[in-house]
Amino acid sequence: QAQARRGEIVLLFEDEVDLNLLPGVLGCWTLRGQQRKVPTPGVNVKRYGFGAVNFMTGQLTHAIGERKNSDGFIQLVEQIVATYCPGASWQGPKVMLVIDNYIIHRSQKTAAVLAKYADRLGVVPLPTYSPKLNLIERLWKHLRRKVTHNHLFADIDDLVVAVKKFLTDLDSHRLEVLSVI
Repeated sequence: QAQARRGEIVLLFEDEVDLNLLPGVLGCWTLRGQQRKVPTPGVNVKRYGFGAVNFMTGQLTHAIGERKNSDGFIQLVEQIVATYCPGASWQGPKVMLVIDNYIIHRSQKTAAVLAKYADRLGVVPLPTYSPKLNLIERLWKHLRRKVTHNHLFADIDDLVVAVKKFLTDLDSHRLEVLSVI
């Protein structure tokens, strides 16, 4: 973090989030004697968000996929490279990507892509079972509170549209992102 503050590196915190059509139910205010009812679809459908947040600027990079796999993570890595360090040869600050120990971050497919960009992109693995150290977890909690909890979407496509809109809007309010993380 000190290196990012000095401008020596670009520091990004990355993680995945499950997006469930089945809404999470969270406590909320209601009138005394009334109970808020949240309808459910009966059968859950999922999509998966992949995201990274810039520690210094609050800039968000995100993608949504049908599966939480190496392909989705690689898609995010490609977006990060295109955003922060494009071109055939990179002379700017190295991008350091803080990741957890999820299996898709260690697959052979992922390792090949990370090796391809080793001149401009480094990986910082977090200790096992340490979600509090990954700042983007706070952003996922904020997303759930604002978009997915206590709300039933007509279908998974509507949920994906709402999540993309929220993240895109949030990216234009980077001070809010920084206050969340």
